[in-house]
Amino acid sequence: MLIAGRYEATGAMNAGGMSEAHQCQDIRLHRPVILKTLRKEQEKRRLADEQKALLKMRSSHVVQLLDVVSFEHAGNEVRCLVLEYIDGTDLKEGQFAVGDEYLGVLWQIAKGLKEIHDAGVIHRDIKPNNLRRDKEGVVKIIDFGLAREVGVDNHTQAAIGYLPYMAPELLTKGQVEFSTATDVYAFAVVALSISSHGLPEWCRKRVPPQAPSNLCATHLPGLDTAVVASLQQCLETDPAKRPSISGVLTSIERVLLRNRHRARVVIGGKVNELHSGKRTATPTISSGGVVHSQLGIEYDGNDFVVRSVLGSVFANNRALSVGSKLPPSCVLAFSTTANNYYFATFDISNPEYMV
Repeated sequence: MLIAGRYEATGAMNAGGMSEAHQCQDIRLHRPVILKTLRKEQEKRRLADEQKALLKMRSSHVVQLLDVVSFEHAGNEVRCLVLEYIDGTDLKEGQFAVGDEYLGVLWQIAKGLKEIHDAGVIHRDIKPNNLRRDKEGVVKIIDFGLAREVGVDNHTQAAIGYLPYMAPELLTKGQVEFSTATDVYAFAVVALSISSHGLPEWCRKRVPPQAPSNLCATHLPGLDTAVVASLQQCLETDPAKRPSISGVLTSIERVLLRNRHRARVVIGGKVNELHSGKRTATPTISSGGVVHSQLGIEYDGNDFVVRSVLGSVFANNRALSVGSKLPPSCVLAFSTTANNYYFATFDISNPEYMV
């Protein structure tokens, strides 16, 4: 049987609480796809919500919507979303030891969530079995059945989800209002649960309502302290106190990109380079054996920091002082004699983390 004239059922099917996902073959493009439909007639809105959310974004870390089709079965119209087939498995609790692989997985989830939030969408159901990792190691966020638009339809009378990953604001009585901070909370619980220690018992019971202040530190030993602090902040009971997922992503990227930057400043034909193998440089302006100005720079693994200044040195017309961080690309002005300045460019090659 061909569905919509081009999708041939293979027989593989996965049933969830509200939906069914059938693996099919697209006979026109010769590729496997997933046809997703909902099991109950009254859940049609969820399919529409998922369609609306997926149409708003294109991300390498979010499942792609390929088509929307309908067909008649037993006298009823059946509406389906055609989704990309991800050849892989869902993430699991206790799956990763804390290390580079674990941090790379967190980066991919945060990257996908940032692109979801940038598109004005709240996922509302971030948990390990809605995060699928393919055979190349790429993680994609799936199942947008509970997704809503930011500031448009972000209210509900009864929240649905799995308790450990549900933010506190979803558990209040009466009308429930949610925001992107709801996903940020769930992200932190995912970070805890997929670590080798599994889901903390506190996340199952949530007593007291505020997470213990040392929960992330004790549960994720060896993880960079800045990332630990960011994850701990994600668990704040008050949504307004949680960081944006963009901020969390930045804290993870700083660890993944540490010691991978390079910088260069050329003065009088002399090249001053800084990188993980040469962390300091002192570009100097002098004449007749007299030093007019000098800048001491140190690469700390993430930033190029001013450690000393002799004379007057400016970066993009801003006076530099000890502790200043040099911008990624700037013009340095070194004082010489009689209020004259020598100009040099400072450039940083900023690496990117990609999967």
